[in-house]
Amino acid sequence: RVTAHPSVEEIEAQSGAVPAVTIARRIPIYANAGSLREVARAREHGAEGIGLLRTEFLFQDRQEPPTEGEQADLYTEALRLMDGRPVIIRTLDIGADKPVPFLPLPSEPNPQLGVRGIRLCLQQRDLFTVQLRALLRASVNGQLKIMLPMVATVEEVRQTREILVALATEMGCPAPPLGAMIEVPMAA
Repeated sequence: RVTAHPSVEEIEAQSGAVPAVTIARRIPIYANAGSLREVARAREHGAEGIGLLRTEFLFQDRQEPPTEGEQADLYTEALRLMDGRPVIIRTLDIGADKPVPFLPLPSEPNPQLGVRGIRLCLQQRDLFTVQLRALLRASVNGQLKIMLPMVATVEEVRQTREILVALATEMGCPAPPLGAMIEVPMAA
């Protein structure tokens, strides 16, 4: 008698509903996403949150940056799709090896150390302010947290915190938690 074994897809579908538990504690499983479609798929497969929602996809292949409203709508939809679960949204990580048509930048010999991520955002304050305002508008719709890319110094986080708190005060809403990706050797 031949016994049918479940397919990989069936195993994945079943395992997404099973909590990750060690002997001592439960570990929440978050997904990384680069689009709303990926957020929806992560939720369907049992993700308990989004650990990294990249925002570059909103900016690439465009002749002008997305508006505050476009961004706020997308971030709000990501929060809606996750239905109260945490969503960590990374601010724009462009520059050097991630160009966008509306912002011509010189090439960098070492894209990891050049003007990219948070350094570019702090230099392009208008672009960054629009994104932070959109994140603040969306934050009232769920458990949003903000992550800064390519952080090299504490001062970059402090500057961003000052901008975020000032905008939140102006908009009459609380500032979401702010974190940093530790991916630049200097930051470690």
